[in-house]
Amino acid sequence: MVYFTIIFVSFVIAASFTGPLVFVFFTLIYPVLYLANVYFRRKRLNSAQPWSFNEKVILITGASSGIGKSLAHLCVKNGANVIICARRDEMLSNVAEECRKINDSVKVLKVKCDIANESEVSQMFEIIKTTFDRLDCIILNAGVSMGEQFEDTDYSIIKKIMDINYFGSTNVTHKALPLLKNNKKSRILVVNSIIGIIPIPLRTGYAASKFALRGFFESLQSELWKDEIFITMAYPGSVRTEINQNRLGSNPRELDLSDAVSSEECARILIEGISRGDKEILFTNRDKLIRLIEGVYPELLAYFAYAKAKKHVDLDRNKNQ
Repeated sequence: MVYFTIIFVSFVIAASFTGPLVFVFFTLIYPVLYLANVYFRRKRLNSAQPWSFNEKVILITGASSGIGKSLAHLCVKNGANVIICARRDEMLSNVAEECRKINDSVKVLKVKCDIANESEVSQMFEIIKTTFDRLDCIILNAGVSMGEQFEDTDYSIIKKIMDINYFGSTNVTHKALPLLKNNKKSRILVVNSIIGIIPIPLRTGYAASKFALRGFFESLQSELWKDEIFITMAYPGSVRTEINQNRLGSNPRELDLSDAVSSEECARILIEGISRGDKEILFTNRDKLIRLIEGVYPELLAYFAYAKAKKHVDLDRNKNQ
């Protein structure tokens, strides 16, 4: 709210120099529209509260490490039965064993699955139907990233990112919907990224996949209100996980992770957000400010993105001279 006040006051000052109609809009009409938007969003989301993990059946993709692994730990700790899937079978087995040690009274099903492979996803859901015959929540966490300029990137990498991050997640959702519709107030958690709000340099393919997820699930939510299936979109910033270490590209740029949160802390924030019925989960005040600016002054975000891109381009030029 503090950030909104600062931006609002700035707009009032700016509008006072641009004409009476603009001044009236930002001082009278915009605040009403903003507060109405907040009210109706909260009113609709409150109908989904509370939501307990106890005895629920939850599918987590990308669960062999990082955020997915931490989410699996917290889900079983809160009494949920989990299906964990990933490509790396040995690491997935370790996570399954850890989950059973945390809570031996719940079911833990591990399924080796590449979500970019349609046949493997279909096989996974056959196993889920046989084992549980129900599904209360899916957590779409699997993903890959990149870290170099688009012109230096092999185009196959862009396709791979979209295949996993976007097509893989939407395919899992498509297969899960019949099961989710059988239960009242089922949940879908999409682990997006702050890059799904503000694109930054060296992440073109990754940003495209995250913006695509955002558009897809905002559209899907309008179709699922009648079925009482609620979608939460999470926008974590920097998190200390393997996705940053294993970014695709011939020579991915090193990231500054000095202000990154741990995967455990990220998972905790996500679990709390689902329980509250949040439509969006933003992790820091900076992220909330970015989200607010996007809604009222997107040109400012574009300027920051341009400035950051120019800095990276200049660095590359100096390095190659």
